[in-house]
Amino acid sequence: MSTDHTTEDTLEAPLSQTSSSSSFVPISPNLSSGIQDAIQIVDEHKQFNPSILNYVNATTGNISGSGNNYHIISVFGSQSTGKSTLLNRLFHTNFDVMDETQRRQQTTKGIWMAHSPRVTTTHDQQQQQQHHPLGSNIYVMDVEGTDGREHGEDKDFERKAALFAIATSEILIINIWETQVGLYQGANLGLLKTVFEVNLSLFGKSKLDKNQNNYNHRILLLIVIRDYAGMTPVENLAETVTDDLNKMWNELAKPHDLTELKFSDFFDIDFHTLNHKIFQPQEFSQGIAKLGDRLVVKDELFKPEYHHNIPIDGWTMYAENCWERIENNKDLDLPMEQILVAKFRCTEIIKEVVDEFKGKFDEIFKADSSFSDFKELGNLMNDLHEDTTENFDQSASRYNKSVYEEKKLELNEKLFGQYKQLFEKQSQRLINDTLAKFKVDLVGLKGKDFKSKSQELSKQARELISTSLESISLKGEIPIEDSISSFDLDIDNTISKQQVVELNSIVNKTLKKLTTGISKAVQQELVNPDEETWDRVFEKFKQLSTLSEYDLGTTSEQNKTAEETFEFKSWTQFHQILCKLISKEKLLIILQDRFDDKFRYDENGIPKLYFNEHDLEESFQISKRHAVSIMPILSLAKLSNDTEILPDVDIFDQELRRKYLGVEDHDDEEEELEEEQKCFAGVLSEVEKAEVLSKFKKEIDAKFMENKRAIVQHVTQIPYYIYLIILVLGWNEFMAVLRNPMFFALCLVFGSALYIMYTMNLLKPAMIVSQRMFDEAILIAKEKLKQVLIDDHEVNARRGIRNDQIKEEQGEEIELADLSKD
Repeated sequence: MSTDHTTEDTLEAPLSQTSSSSSFVPISPNLSSGIQDAIQIVDEHKQFNPSILNYVNATTGNISGSGNNYHIISVFGSQSTGKSTLLNRLFHTNFDVMDETQRRQQTTKGIWMAHSPRVTTTHDQQQQQQHHPLGSNIYVMDVEGTDGREHGEDKDFERKAALFAIATSEILIINIWETQVGLYQGANLGLLKTVFEVNLSLFGKSKLDKNQNNYNHRILLLIVIRDYAGMTPVENLAETVTDDLNKMWNELAKPHDLTELKFSDFFDIDFHTLNHKIFQPQEFSQGIAKLGDRLVVKDELFKPEYHHNIPIDGWTMYAENCWERIENNKDLDLPMEQILVAKFRCTEIIKEVVDEFKGKFDEIFKADSSFSDFKELGNLMNDLHEDTTENFDQSASRYNKSVYEEKKLELNEKLFGQYKQLFEKQSQRLINDTLAKFKVDLVGLKGKDFKSKSQELSKQARELISTSLESISLKGEIPIEDSISSFDLDIDNTISKQQVVELNSIVNKTLKKLTTGISKAVQQELVNPDEETWDRVFEKFKQLSTLSEYDLGTTSEQNKTAEETFEFKSWTQFHQILCKLISKEKLLIILQDRFDDKFRYDENGIPKLYFNEHDLEESFQISKRHAVSIMPILSLAKLSNDTEILPDVDIFDQELRRKYLGVEDHDDEEEELEEEQKCFAGVLSEVEKAEVLSKFKKEIDAKFMENKRAIVQHVTQIPYYIYLIILVLGWNEFMAVLRNPMFFALCLVFGSALYIMYTMNLLKPAMIVSQRMFDEAILIAKEKLKQVLIDDHEVNARRGIRNDQIKEEQGEEIELADLSKD
């Protein structure tokens, strides 16, 4: 929050052009002057501005991050006493002020609010930030002045505006002149007394319960004494005002249960004086700055107990609700309650009135039998009923009182017969539509806070039915209890059915979560099973087999059934997962993988190469034992303490399966035979294990023979003495290589490569690979040579056949020639 120097130039910065008498249109902030324009929240016609939240969002910047980091301060006082000027100087706002060169008149109309970008203080910006970490989240309300000639004797808006300021602000600045201290009307004590009475009746109940969140909530009445001359000590002025307020509070007409509440339970009082603005401008500016110092010091004036403890976006809704409550309060509005005087008519005019009533009734209610607004329908019914009874009263009230009363009862019975039919038709339509919507909304909850939200929906539906039926009940003349009771029963039945649906949904979702978790756990354990594999799997199952918490409002019997169903299905699903992941085919693959990991790779994950049969046979036996060692673990679900995993319920019992799974019994004898053979812990039977071991043995035997053939093919090895002979016989060539730089460099390269392969244990593999490459090259060469030879043979054969054909043709020509000669 920026600071403001006390120089007159800064304080007298020009304001942007606004008018507090305008409608709900805020003006953009004057960025060049650092002054914030205001928005009207309640106009002079008592209409609340619905755009307050947008204004707050625009001025705050990050309304979601502001939270409770804001303060609300308002000003209250007589008209044309400088309230707006005080706020503009102190909070750098742009409330419209009176032009003192013109005639004195009302400037502020309604209630205005502005965001304070900074507070005028005697500190610089850095010090002010240290004193006031809130930043600039201060909102200021300028309340229309009291005792203005524009309103005259009409004090209704003044009372409501003052009550609104008290109900929504943390600090209420009461702006009075020093000469008004000790006065009753001049200091607005009369208006404050009325406001305090209504405030006590509206908000006093919260002070009786210490458990209420706002039990300790108070508001600060900051009495700013203007045009202070300095002759009377401030303490004396403060004592006078305090005594007046306490005396006024004690004289309030308090409700019986609130008589013990004190003024200090609702309000704190503080004082600040300001010199004359015109005659002492420097002292006036210093007084403004000193007041700003008090505002920015933490817990100096803005104390925690003054805050409403709701976020700023919630405060806008709170303010709107407060204004609606204040505006519609009967005690405050003091409306004249209309009294319906029952007048009666005589027998001679009943027929005339009833005929007129039926004509109007058919015209109003038969033309359009569907009404969406039941309040409007009730008003039409009430209006018609009142018109009819008034017509009867005008003619029959002159007759004998006893007859008059008797015949009016007869008239009402005739009228209610018509109304009852209309009521039943419209109420049934309303109940059907409301119940249908309630069902849709209830299904749309999808288990999210079902109990509380279903209760909220139920409450809304019941209130709608109750309010609507009451509206068309002719002010209670038509009984609505049966319709409401029937609707309540339908609501309860609908909730009960949906509770079962939601409970089943929770069971299915938890079961799905269990299936996924157990599947992952078993798959992880299959990578490297050990003696504690089933301990970990079973522990995971116990963690996931707990039905998630739910608060649906279901009965204990329904909860018990759901828990039993979940328990049975969870054990059944557990068994199905084991049978699926540890089947014969899956187990065979697991055994082969474990065998290959041990047989084909060493401890460092490097492929193994076998050079003799002894190493091959030894590795084969070790790998085989390593693979087969998991058979007892995976074939029987048994804990490390030698206890088999057994379900708490018999998942193979056909009665239970029909009850919880809906399994039909097609072949009793076959199923009984399966039940005798089934064991939960026995994942694989002995026959299945033997079958798996047999297939596994065939697979690994084939791999053993493959490696053994490779050893036999490359068993030939060059004797070591041959290398010595080569060294002796090739000494001259060896020395020639050393003397030749190019040959020597090549030798170094090849020697380095051989050394690297030797240190990495890759020399033998490289030799084997080279030998195999050489063998492959020989085989390819033989194939190519064979193709060439076969192709040449075929060519020669085709040439021989061609020569024979030519010779035969020549022989035929010779024979033909001989015949021609003959």
